[in-house]
Amino acid sequence: MSQYVVINRFQEKHHDGHVYEVGKPYPADGKKLVKSRAEFLTKVHEEYDVAFLKAVEEPKKATTKQTAKEPSTNEKSDG
Repeated sequence: MSQYVVINRFQEKHHDGHVYEVGKPYPADGKKLVKSRAEFLTKVHEEYDVAFLKAVEEPKKATTKQTAKEPSTNEKSDG
């Protein structure tokens, strides 16, 4: 699933006039993501000649691998 980041400041009429600042995520907390609207905002707008959002991929969650426990180097060995 894509996330979106603001690349040009704009006022979102679909979010009660919320003003989105450059570098902030879209949608704002508490606002609903409408994918078709977000995709529309990633295209260069005819009237303003700019795009307002950029899609960014969510970072993949790191998977933790269990490693075999190695003996401690502090243990004394009978030698």
